[in-house]
Amino acid sequence: MAILFIKLVRRLVSAMGAIASTLLILLVMLMCYNVIARYAFSASSIGLEELSWHAYATIFLFGIPYALQSGSHVRVDLLFEKMSLRNQQLVDLVGTALFLIPTCLVIIVTGWQFTIAAYQLGAQPDSVGQFFNQLVSTGIGERSQDPGGLLNRWLIKAVIPVSFLFLLLAAIAALMEKWIEFRGGKPDGSSDGPSQSKSGASVT
Repeated sequence: MAILFIKLVRRLVSAMGAIASTLLILLVMLMCYNVIARYAFSASSIGLEELSWHAYATIFLFGIPYALQSGSHVRVDLLFEKMSLRNQQLVDLVGTALFLIPTCLVIIVTGWQFTIAAYQLGAQPDSVGQFFNQLVSTGIGERSQDPGGLLNRWLIKAVIPVSFLFLLLAAIAALMEKWIEFRGGKPDGSSDGPSQSKSGASVT
């Protein structure tokens, strides 16, 4: 069961990494367009500038779970690299359980409250049809205060609890993975027993 959970989380987090990578390409194209439009044609769009800010924030937030899963996050290597493998696993276990997971829970709760507050600001739709109509017309909840700015700021704020929810899943999967390794097993479910030859006899 633990192995299946770890594999599922890996797939979900890898998908988030792919989304972040795609958004990064779109962000570069968007920023190039904004620069060319501003300096070559003396035209600019507040909405597109805000969209680039939102894309950057989404890339950063969606990249956090992927960084944890791929081991590319920043850690204090000065002491960690000098430890034995077992002590490194113990540090990862304690750090994930006592610091990372509680931090994720706090940010998920506060981020959700932050999103709800932005959504409930202003007139609210009464039906599903009205929701989508208002979403693309006048917007729902908080909006940009600049003329021509983006509507529906609760959408970008919702990225915060969503990203940390996936970070929580990645942290739990990493905790389970490190625990399996700490006990001498392998996260992929394979055993450390003697290898088998084609005839089925163990190779010594």
